[in-house]
Amino acid sequence: MNIIYKDHNITIFQSVLFQTNSTVVETEDVVLVVDPAWLPDEVMTIKHYVDSVKGGKELFLVFTHSDYDHIIGYKAFSPDKVFMSKAMEDNPNKEVVIEQALSFDEKFYINRPYPIEYPSADFTVFRDGVQFKHGQTKMTFYLTPGHTADSMMLVIWQIGLCIAGDYLCNVEFPFIYHSSIDYEETLEKLPSIHDKNWFTRLIPGHGDPALSIDDWLHRRTESLAYIYALRESISTGIPFDETSLWERYDYPRLQHKYHLDNLKLMTREFEEGLWKWDADLSVSVLNKPDEMQGDGDA
Repeated sequence: MNIIYKDHNITIFQSVLFQTNSTVVETEDVVLVVDPAWLPDEVMTIKHYVDSVKGGKELFLVFTHSDYDHIIGYKAFSPDKVFMSKAMEDNPNKEVVIEQALSFDEKFYINRPYPIEYPSADFTVFRDGVQFKHGQTKMTFYLTPGHTADSMMLVIWQIGLCIAGDYLCNVEFPFIYHSSIDYEETLEKLPSIHDKNWFTRLIPGHGDPALSIDDWLHRRTESLAYIYALRESISTGIPFDETSLWERYDYPRLQHKYHLDNLKLMTREFEEGLWKWDADLSVSVLNKPDEMQGDGDA
């Protein structure tokens, strides 16, 4: 398993499958493991590393969302606390997630030295700005639905780091499993999250970390541009420019399916009147009712 980035606090392990990132954060108080994945040897490499640096610190596991590739390494660890969104804890499709993981292992004759189980939460995030402090380590969590209904991001204050789950991946355009409206709103609130927490670096679920503000802001702009271009194509009937898409992203044989899935989901949203296209302004207008959203930032 490759270590694609390492400094005093952060180690990013990247799987050979889908460039999936598993992040280990070390502070004076705690060792934090986010989304341990994929293959058993890779997960055990992460575990052995964690065991070598943990000492007397507590071990926390964080799951950014419930896609099976992000939870498959859960039972390799014995954490003191497990963090996830309330929506992930309440996921009505837990058995489906586990079946996907088991089917993956059977398909490739994979045996693991640990069982596959859906994570059990000790700390759940139910609104934006929820904080958890352990010693001098302060973490702030934000709900980020869109990719999935139960996605969340984590900001670790003292090291200026945001761990974003499957957003702002430089090897993927937005994969929208839940809602393009929620996805757009997640992207729109990222600058506000930054202003309240001042992170410079951002780690996505797949691909390279963004090591500067300019880098993750550029990825945000690209993600929004993809959503707007696909909405314009759906509403006007003008063909989407797939040639430019595949000039930007390197895996069309696989990713074409995800683009078609986005097209199907967003067409359904358009037909249901959840958004419309303003041709004069060349923007989409959301018809989602206003919702009360709390923010618990200190």
